[in-house]
Amino acid sequence: MATKSIYKNVVIKNKQLSKNLASALENSQNKSSKHIQLSKSCSEVKKGQIKTILGE
Repeated sequence: MATKSIYKNVVIKNKQLSKNLASALENSQNKSSKHIQLSKSCSEVKKGQIKTILGE
């Protein structure tokens, strides 16, 4: 995910759109994230193992 997008300015030209944005931000604050169960195993890979895994 791009981190520069966090610092972008948002220009709202309409009063209704500003109300919608404020409402969406307030509603998102009350929602919790979903708990997911990984279906595949995962493990940490050290820097030296990446080429071996990718076959290079």
